[in-house]
Amino acid sequence: MTDDDFLNGYNSKNHRITEGYAYAISAKWYRQFQRFLQNPSGIDVSRFNKIQNACIVEGTMDKLVSLKQYSIPPYQQINYSYVYGLKKDVQIQVDFYVVSIDVWHFFKQYYGSDYDVIVFVTKYHPQMNNYFHCDNLDDGLCVCREIINIIFVILFPRNINVLQAIITPISIWMDLLKLRAFLFAMYDFGIDAIKFTNEAFIYFNNKKVPFRGNRRLNDIGINQDIQIVMACQNLQMSDIQEEIETDGEEQQLEQNLHDKQEFLDILQKALNEQSIIQQSIKTIEEIQQSLEINDFFQI
Repeated sequence: MTDDDFLNGYNSKNHRITEGYAYAISAKWYRQFQRFLQNPSGIDVSRFNKIQNACIVEGTMDKLVSLKQYSIPPYQQINYSYVYGLKKDVQIQVDFYVVSIDVWHFFKQYYGSDYDVIVFVTKYHPQMNNYFHCDNLDDGLCVCREIINIIFVILFPRNINVLQAIITPISIWMDLLKLRAFLFAMYDFGIDAIKFTNEAFIYFNNKKVPFRGNRRLNDIGINQDIQIVMACQNLQMSDIQEEIETDGEEQQLEQNLHDKQEFLDILQKALNEQSIIQQSIKTIEEIQQSLEINDFFQI
């Protein structure tokens, strides 16, 4: 492949960084690539080294799955996979840069890498304390560095003998929809993806939550290192205390129904009170009879 072919392929990729996630890349390697862009004929693109991200990657949490409290059918094994995040003390444009998903896959296709390093792109929230901006970022978004680590345990509906555990960092400011898209991208769910989308629940901290909707993780209580179990079947957990609905439209519908019921209750109470008042008032015929006998005090 010529330098021109490589450059055309690079330019054809989507460089915009959208909500969800993106990739961090070693500043040392990326600066070398930027020099190539400034003078494409001056550097042999085929001689770029493998991308080395070891200096910017954060180690994964060292923790095993615990399923004692769940009524899970007997299984034979748990497979573990790991997603790597950004080291806490590294700095943007000093130690690393951020590139879009398409650009990262393009780089990795030709050069490979020791680690794929994920960063999380979310809408800015006033309560955020640790975030930054970068080139090619969509308006209103930021790269959030308020990160927790989760063990995400998956019970597949078509194969209950083998469980999958994804150990990954996530941002507490993601919503469930973005978390689901991220996990689906990190692991091939195959034909089960549709079933998980429509039927799955996640279980954590004595809570049961549909795996859908637009509520932020922080708002439903996912704000510290945690284990989450996802399943389509209805798991029994002895100490589940709360079931949370996550779909905003369904919540609004429930609120509207609640408001309507309150109105009907108030209306019924008013009608009941009116009925009591009516019972204590004499009819016109009774008043007329009292007037005829001059019994004014009976009116």
